[in-house]
Amino acid sequence: MPVRKKKGVKRASLKTDQDFPRFLKRVRKEEKVRLLQLSEGIMTASQLARIEKGERSVCKNVRDRLLGRLGISSDLYENLLDIEDHAEWEQQRDILCAVEQKAFQKAQELIAAYGAQGSRSDKIKQQFCLVMQAEILRQQGADQGEVGACYERAVRLTVPDVENLFVTHKLLAIQEINMVLEYAFYHKSADFAQKCRDLMDYVEHSAYDELSKVKIYPKIVYYYLQEMTSDSDIQIPEKLDQCLEICNRAIEMLRDTGRAYFLLELLEMKIQIVENIEKVPEKCGKEPKVLEEQRHESSELADLLKRLYAEYEVPAYMQDCTYLYQQRWVFYVGDVLRIRRQMYGLTPEKLCSGDCSARTLRRTEKKESNMQYMALSILLRKLGLSKEYQRARLVSNDREVLKLMEEITKCRNNRELERARTILEQMKERVSDEIPENRQYFMEAEASLDWLTGKITKEEFAAREEEALRCTLNVENLYQMDEVYLTEMEMRCICKRIRALPDVEKRKCINFLYFFFEKYEIKSELSDCIAIYDFLIIYVICELGNLQEYQKSTDLGKKVLREDLKCRRIWGIDGYLYEISWNENVKMTECLRQCSIFSHFCKQSFYEDFYRKKLYQS
Repeated sequence: MPVRKKKGVKRASLKTDQDFPRFLKRVRKEEKVRLLQLSEGIMTASQLARIEKGERSVCKNVRDRLLGRLGISSDLYENLLDIEDHAEWEQQRDILCAVEQKAFQKAQELIAAYGAQGSRSDKIKQQFCLVMQAEILRQQGADQGEVGACYERAVRLTVPDVENLFVTHKLLAIQEINMVLEYAFYHKSADFAQKCRDLMDYVEHSAYDELSKVKIYPKIVYYYLQEMTSDSDIQIPEKLDQCLEICNRAIEMLRDTGRAYFLLELLEMKIQIVENIEKVPEKCGKEPKVLEEQRHESSELADLLKRLYAEYEVPAYMQDCTYLYQQRWVFYVGDVLRIRRQMYGLTPEKLCSGDCSARTLRRTEKKESNMQYMALSILLRKLGLSKEYQRARLVSNDREVLKLMEEITKCRNNRELERARTILEQMKERVSDEIPENRQYFMEAEASLDWLTGKITKEEFAAREEEALRCTLNVENLYQMDEVYLTEMEMRCICKRIRALPDVEKRKCINFLYFFFEKYEIKSELSDCIAIYDFLIIYVICELGNLQEYQKSTDLGKKVLREDLKCRRIWGIDGYLYEISWNENVKMTECLRQCSIFSHFCKQSFYEDFYRKKLYQS
């Protein structure tokens, strides 16, 4: 018998879904990129053509590299992986952790084991191993020639004529840009500063999204400024002006994205440059008052960052390039099928009825075999999930939708609510509302905007968030379940309705979210889910304080603050500092000053005004 569909879980046509081949082809054509250009150094153009037609499968490493060359950050996606891809991701994560923790012998052993597996022709895997090897050598103080040789071997795997990079207009992912930069650094010639300028120009005028650019541009600028400030000609006013302008561009990029990659290094460089300019203000044409404000603002933020890094025992300066390779929110697809099936109370036979073999499902859940893509797509749809392995909150083949999605987040944070509604309507015109995830996104966004503008009561808000949740997840006793799989949007719906619930229900939701993330903490994997963790936990911290559970709220705040510092994310730090001080019932003056500094840096104008008003009243 066919399985009875649960009320509220609408099954969309598979044709409306996003899938990697169509998305890749659409973005490539929109960017006017030829097959040969995108595939160069990775595969043949004919192989890429077959991928775009859906005739050839492609592993996650290659998917990420192709999307990376088209300027799309993997940070935007949740990832469901098959057996091989998941095992490879776990191995890479273990290597990255070992390098970060300076467990060099363990890292070497893991690299050797990982590199020995699979095909010897896997260039992207070889590159990863060589880059990690180079990072270990560098941190161990090895000879620069030895480190440089590692980077040269790595970059030439996919960029064989690296010397002619800007002549042939190659497409590069940010990991490849990093290898080019390090190759140039360790084979330093008299024109190293110009090579950095070329790389800056390449990144600035590329199709990279903001999250891709911010991971590499500040590093290039830091290398460039190091080179320039070591030059005796740095005192020339024109060069000082130029260095300050470039430094400010990199810092602005960090402000726009709420990231801190090489931020402390750049702030200290900026202070040094400004101090040099102040010695010859009449020649540089800079207003002394403006220079003083820039120096003061940079010093204030740098001092605050150093204090926080020291307090939370996080390295203050960037140590390695592991952040370029880290993947967030990753799951084995068989685990997702098993957990989601059990959440709905379905046996393998009931879930598979009429669509595929229950035996195949069991083998997939046990990591014994991979399920064919079409059968997997159908089962995921039955469980309220998109069929795509890499999924954003909205399911669409339109790259512009991803940009609008980030823009609407900024508008909501700054309470530009009418602009947020306008963007929401633009997004509706570009995606299919047949897909439950898309319908859920719009319902949640509209409920949040109505709540923020006072158009609905808190009871109506809670009901509408619940309705949005049930677009994809309509199960009973959710908060009593021992094991759950939730998409990022489902977690947002659950979390946002917390503040509109009575205390008893609020407590259930808080406990549910608390124990969900505790499993990651036990395995030291909070960084793997940091994007959703720091977004959700601020609500939990706030509500725990409202319930007068101050110590638990404070402990949780300090925990997530440390994770954010480790991951160089600073958008939410002001909120954690505020809640921690509020819980501890201390004089808020210094806390409000710090919160104001962070919210100003991150261009969070609504919260900056809030903290300044509080500071004025204190």
